[in-house]
Amino acid sequence: MQFQVHENDDACQPAAQYRNPPVVVQEHHGAPLLNCSGLVLMRQLMERLGVARAIDAGVRVLRRCKWYRESDHILTLIYSMLSGGSRLHDVNRLGQDEALKRVLGSDRIPHATTIGKFLWRFGDDEHDKQRLGLAELRETSEAVQQDAFALLPRERRKVATLDWDSSIHEVYGQKKEGADFAYDNTWSYSALYGTLAETGDVLYLGLREGHRYTSYGTKEVLPGTIDRVSKHFRQVRMRADSGYYNQALVNICEQRGVEFFIVAKQHRNLMNALREIPDREWRSFAHSDLQAGDRGRRRRRRRANLKRKIAIRRKPDSRFKGAPEIAGMMFKPTSWKKARRYVIKRTPIVDKDDQQLYLDDGLRRYAYWIVVSNSKRSNEQVLRIAQGRGNQENLIKDFKYGLGLAHIPTGTLAANQAYFMIAALAWNLKTWLLNLLDVGDGAVMRFQRFRYQWIWQAGVVAKSARNTVVLKLPAGDYFQRFGVAMSRLAILPR
Repeated sequence: MQFQVHENDDACQPAAQYRNPPVVVQEHHGAPLLNCSGLVLMRQLMERLGVARAIDAGVRVLRRCKWYRESDHILTLIYSMLSGGSRLHDVNRLGQDEALKRVLGSDRIPHATTIGKFLWRFGDDEHDKQRLGLAELRETSEAVQQDAFALLPRERRKVATLDWDSSIHEVYGQKKEGADFAYDNTWSYSALYGTLAETGDVLYLGLREGHRYTSYGTKEVLPGTIDRVSKHFRQVRMRADSGYYNQALVNICEQRGVEFFIVAKQHRNLMNALREIPDREWRSFAHSDLQAGDRGRRRRRRRANLKRKIAIRRKPDSRFKGAPEIAGMMFKPTSWKKARRYVIKRTPIVDKDDQQLYLDDGLRRYAYWIVVSNSKRSNEQVLRIAQGRGNQENLIKDFKYGLGLAHIPTGTLAANQAYFMIAALAWNLKTWLLNLLDVGDGAVMRFQRFRYQWIWQAGVVAKSARNTVVLKLPAGDYFQRFGVAMSRLAILPR
């Protein structure tokens, strides 16, 4: 496309910025080009944390190491995921990258079929002694994570909030071991996620059969997760949705002195009890949590609610939610041994004119949201803390699609479990790079943004006379940030 300016055009019109000159493509014969220079930072971080040493010492699935060790297979998968690989066969792209092999100091990189066979060796069946290693891989990842937590600054280790949830990973193949129909009739796996809200770490990831209930297995892994986190953080909290509303999880938290904020299921007995709360005990939730200094501050004018305006025009009988109110009470479920504190938020259902709707029996209509907690904080603070769990859904979504986990790579459940654990390690390496080096917030930065800002940067790889790898980066913002990260990596304790 050519941009042309006619004689009659205004003389002040700016010239076209994209002139599209002719391009001649030639083969490059000089020093190899590295399109993912940020992998050098990840390599240095893994070296500082001793990831390869920990894997070789703790994971034993190969009978003999002819060409590659366990760490070679796992680190290759991590490099592929960090650089954008979303399939197992994307590993072959790394083997064709001469610059990356020079940076890693390797003459060869495992082929995708070799890594597939390596994943197949994982298993947890007591009767299959030839296929073990899942427990060892998990223990090794947790040990490395413990070392990373110990390096966090003291101000970032005040509070640890453990969020629990599950997610459906749809399966498209019909012969995937462990796949089943989920609650929404999706042919899938079900994954249990335990994450740390303050740092963005994945604390636990368990891939399960698709028909498993959302909290299946949490009772077994929650105590160990709390104990691991408690070693490095002064205060530990636990949050979960209504799928985790059961007495066993509550007892585990109470026994370990952990604050819990769990959304309660709205059973009949509970709903009958909260309807007995006098109206005078309900207070507004929209403004009750403002700080004293914020009450007199001038507020920015809110824009019109376009969604509500269109809904009223398209569907005049649309229903909306009014101003919420909150209250608290003590309640003992039938199967529980003692009463516990419940904090309730009720939101009136209103029409287009903000008039509250009524049921046939004359009762006002509300939408309820109930949280059971052992916290001694105010009702407002309890609900605010519980509402913060909503960010975990964004984290899980980013984890699934940022690492290409919408695709299930192998046909056996144990191999897929190992693949997901390795993906969790790759994710945590991203959070550790940002948090430990203080170059970003691992709990906030999305994985795709992380790749754009830190991984996908081009450079030239050369060798000096002393066999030292030289990475040449263009001058600019990334070169400055890269230098800061490398200098902070150099002083990071081993």
